[in-house]
Amino acid sequence: MEPWFADAKPINSLEPQIAFHLWDEFHPVRDRPPEPLALPEFPRAERLRVSVPEAIGHEAELAAYYGRVAALARQRGLKLQQVRQYFWMDLRLDNEDADVHLSFPWYDTFSSMDHFLAAVAGHDEGMVYADQDQGWAMEAWARNGTLYIRESDPDSDATVQAAALPRAGLQARIAPLRERTARLLARLAEELGADVWTTGEAPSFL
Repeated sequence: MEPWFADAKPINSLEPQIAFHLWDEFHPVRDRPPEPLALPEFPRAERLRVSVPEAIGHEAELAAYYGRVAALARQRGLKLQQVRQYFWMDLRLDNEDADVHLSFPWYDTFSSMDHFLAAVAGHDEGMVYADQDQGWAMEAWARNGTLYIRESDPDSDATVQAAALPRAGLQARIAPLRERTARLLARLAEELGADVWTTGEAPSFL
C-alpha cells in the first residue's frame, strides 16, 4: 500500500467527462487585435465548454464552428500547430457531492486522455496508471476492487486530491464515454474533413 491510501477520501463514484474548449475570439498573430469568433448556439452548461453529451445531436453546428476556425487560419496562412489551442479537449473526474475534482490539464487530445481511461477500464492490479508534467501528476492504483486515484504536485509531492472508490462503478461510466466520444469525433471529422481531435495531428488539414 502507498502511504497516501490512508488519506484518500472514500467516495461512491466519479463522473468522467470529456469536453471541447471553445473560443469567442480568434487571435491570428501576437500583437494583433483578435477577431470575433461566433460560438455554437445550442444549449450547454458553460459558454466556452461543450461536453460530449451536450454535443451529441449538434454535430453539424459544432463542426461549423470549427470550420470557421479553419477558414480564419487559412486566410492568414496558419498551420494546424499554430492554432491547435482552438481544438483542445479536456478530461475531468468529478464527484460534486464529495467535492472531489480531478483534472488532467496537460491532456488536450482524445488519445492522451484515452490512455488513462483504458488503464482504469482494464483489469490490472497494482499501479495501473502514472503520468506527470509541469506541476502536475496523476496516479491510479487498483487493489481488491477499489481504485485509488491521486492528483499531486510532483515538485513538492503535495497531494492536491486523492480518492478511493469502487473500480467497477467508474469502469461502467468509462466504457460508454469512450464509445460516445469516438463516434462523435468520427462524425465531426466527417463534417469538417479531418480529425483534429484524436491525436492533434492532421497534416493535410491546414
